[in-house]
Amino acid sequence: MNLFDLSGPDAIETIPFPEHKDGLLPYIERRQPVLLSGVRAALPFTRQWNYDYFRESLTSIRIQRKSEDGIFHYLGFERVPMSDFNEVMETTHNGYALEPLLGHGVSEDLPADISVTLPAFVPDTGFRVSNLYIGPGQNKSLLHYDETHSLLMMLEGRKRFILFSPDQSDCMYAYSPFSLKAIRENRVVDSKIDCQNPDFTTFPKLSRARGLAGWLEDDQALFIPAGTWHFIEAEGRNVSVNYFWFQNRLKDWLHQPLLDFWLKRRAIGVLDQLRKVKHKLSAA
Repeated sequence: MNLFDLSGPDAIETIPFPEHKDGLLPYIERRQPVLLSGVRAALPFTRQWNYDYFRESLTSIRIQRKSEDGIFHYLGFERVPMSDFNEVMETTHNGYALEPLLGHGVSEDLPADISVTLPAFVPDTGFRVSNLYIGPGQNKSLLHYDETHSLLMMLEGRKRFILFSPDQSDCMYAYSPFSLKAIRENRVVDSKIDCQNPDFTTFPKLSRARGLAGWLEDDQALFIPAGTWHFIEAEGRNVSVNYFWFQNRLKDWLHQPLLDFWLKRRAIGVLDQLRKVKHKLSAA
C-alpha cells in the first residue's frame, strides 16, 4: 500500500488556463485545487521549453542529491556545469535540479533570454518566486504543504499527485511547531509519514484521510492552494516550472496547517535571535 491508495472517488476538475486577473479567484477563495489546460497558449514564453532547450541554454544549474531514503529534501544544493547535470540525467539519476527563474535567488548565470512573466491571476504584490525543476524520473517529494499558493506547470513528462485538504491536517501527522529538531532540519511543513509505505499502526488517523489524486500532463498546470497537503511523484524525465505567491486571507492563517506554520516561523525567529545574542556574548 502507498499513499495513492487513500485517494477518494472524486476526480479533479479541469478548466482552461485563466487569462484575466480574477480567473482563478473562485478556486482561491474555496481553497480548491484545479487543473489548468493550455499552458503554452496562455504563456507563449513556455512554448519551446523542454529538457533539450534548457540543456542547450544553461551553462550551469543548481541541483540536490538524493538522501538515504531516496527522496530529494530540497537541502544541500550545489551548482554544477550543465554538462555534468546532463551526465546525471543520462546515467546515475542521482540529482534533481531546482533553478530560480524569477524572484528570490536568481543566479547571475541565468541567461537573459530565459525570462518569466506572471500569469494574469498571480498578483505582483504577493509573488514570491518561480522555479524550474528538472528530474530524471521517479523523483518524488515529501508529503508537505506550502504556506503560499502554488501553480505547477508541466512542460515535459508527467507527474502523479495526491492532495489532502487543509481540514484533514489532523490525519497528516505534521511535525510539532515546538520541535527543535524539526526546526533545525527545516521540516516545518513536512509530514512524518513515509508515502511509499504508510504505517497505519503508528499513524492510525491516516487511514481516515481521503485524497484527491490525478496526473499532471504535459501542457497542464496544477493549482495547489496554500495549506493543501500534497505528494508528487514523476514518472519519467520531467521538466516543470512553478509559481509561489501569497494571497491568503486572515481566516486561512487561523486554521491548520497555516496556524502551525505561523507558530513555527515565530519559533525560528526566536532561535535566530538567541543565536545572535550567544554569538555577541562569545565575541565580547
